[in-house]
Parts: sequence; C-alpha cells; structure tokens
Amino acid sequence: MSPKLSPALLMSVLCQLSESQPRSLDELSGRRENNLLAIRELFRQGRISGVLRDDPLGAEDAAGPLLCHAERLRLRRSYACQVEELNERVPAPEWGLIRV
Repeated sequence: MSPKLSPALLMSVLCQLSESQPRSLDELSGRRENNLLAIRELFRQGRISGVLRDDPLGAEDAAGPLLCHAERLRLRRSYACQVEELNERVPAPEWGLIRV
C-alpha cells in the first residue's frame, strides 16, 4: 500500500527546511517514502528547490515519476517567511511526556 499525501505531511517536510541551510532527504525525520512524495509535490508547487532524482527503474504513480533521492533542498524565499511564522506560532513538542 502506498503512502497518502496529506497537508500534514507537506507541512511536516516544509517545517524541516529553510531558505539558507540546504538539507538532503536523509536528514529529514519521518518515513523516507512519505518524504519523497511530499518533496515531489512541494517541488511541483514551486515551494522548494533542490536536486531531485527519479527512480532509476522508472517507477511512477498517477501523479508521475517517483523519486528515489533528493538533496540540496531549500525553501523558496516567498515560502520561507510563511514557514518561519508558522514555526513561531506552534509550540515545540514536549518529548517524553504523556498527556491524558
């Protein structure tokens, strides 16, 4: 079963990227397959830039060729401010604590 692309997944990847610090797929938290789908969509939307590699075996889904790797990922300037603003509004998670 293939992963589903959701707004939460897109935002998760966006919040891990910045305009000034390039990152590779391997530096992102989350499932690799999910991140690749999100990166492909964010790139198509013009929100990020980077070097994307298509699957060498030609795998694709209904949206087109699947990616096998991505590097030098950066937010495009117009989206960097929006993501910074969002990160300031959302409190950091408190790891190790369980709330009931």
